[in-house]
Amino acid sequence: MLEREAMAILVSAQGVNYAAREAALAAAGSAQNVLADPFAFSPQLGADGAKAVARAVKRREDILERIAGAGVHLVVRGEAGYPGRLAQIPHAPHLLFVQGAAELDDAMAVAIVGTRSASAYGLRHTRRMAQELAQSGVCIVSGLALGIDAAAHEGALLARGRTVAVLGGALDKFYPAENRELRDRILDGGGSVISEYPMGMPPGRYTFLHRNRIIAGMAMGVLVTDGPVRSGALKTATDAGDYGREVFALPGDVDAPNTALAHKLIAEGAHLAVCGADILAVIAPQLQQEIRVLRSGRQREAQSAQSARNEAPAANEPAAQPAPIPADLTSEERAVLSALDGGEMEFDALCEALKMDGAQLGAVLMGLEMEGLIDALPGLRYARRG
Repeated sequence: MLEREAMAILVSAQGVNYAAREAALAAAGSAQNVLADPFAFSPQLGADGAKAVARAVKRREDILERIAGAGVHLVVRGEAGYPGRLAQIPHAPHLLFVQGAAELDDAMAVAIVGTRSASAYGLRHTRRMAQELAQSGVCIVSGLALGIDAAAHEGALLARGRTVAVLGGALDKFYPAENRELRDRILDGGGSVISEYPMGMPPGRYTFLHRNRIIAGMAMGVLVTDGPVRSGALKTATDAGDYGREVFALPGDVDAPNTALAHKLIAEGAHLAVCGADILAVIAPQLQQEIRVLRSGRQREAQSAQSARNEAPAANEPAAQPAPIPADLTSEERAVLSALDGGEMEFDALCEALKMDGAQLGAVLMGLEMEGLIDALPGLRYARRG
């Protein structure tokens, strides 16, 4: 049995809370070891917890068949694909159940949240800002609820970008039914729908608030666009602040009840944001540092490979160009720079020429701009920097 399968069985043991499971895993070293002899970990699980795990072991075939039948991937904390930022928060889920793309460690992710009873103002600007961010390669994270969540996912899809929906119940107990079609569009567009809850678990009163820590934990920052002060979005924004993430808020009419939460957050120090660029300006320094670290690693790898090949320059090698393409770039970055050798190009034209989707291209362009290799021009046009 694989560790991810063992973890799914462990997580499916009813009546075992997070703290008990965490303690048992720390003592055992793996979920497989816990399942091998649950009663050996009674000090951590408790007597009833050990019995619950033993019952789950007996049901293991049914549990795994249900997961496979729903086309669900299992992503274990500590393994490839698990969101790196999420792993840093307290009570990070031991396991994520995933439909769609199982690679969840998006380099750029911003959460957008708000009320289910959204205003026309909130819906309009949520879609617009999500679309602007997604066009720049940002993954949009939200909760697939009615109202603002749905508008955030829709904005990302309009930009042909990536979006992740975090559910408040099991994947096979989808809620709300009105958003099934949106869920399918997210999956068809290369996005992900995820949950920490085992198969068969319906959403409850507290599961939505509990899942909000995942939305905040996956993101570099959280944008609140619409909602009263007493709103689940406040919990997400509070979690984000506790995790050291940036908090943004869209201002609005002071007489409108749904702008109260945003104004409260701004008064308490949240960044005022009216467009995607406002958010990118804040998260860019952090992202730039991450890119430098990654590029430095790639440069060392390229130098090592060059030394291993011990290749000498050809005698008839042409003279160096004024702005050569750095050797440590990815193939996608090199393709973009080559396409811009002939002059400036619009975003859509680059997508078509390079056969890249908007989210992928946006991420590459942002990295190249931060490295000083290209310039972003008005009208979503780009040019190589001389």
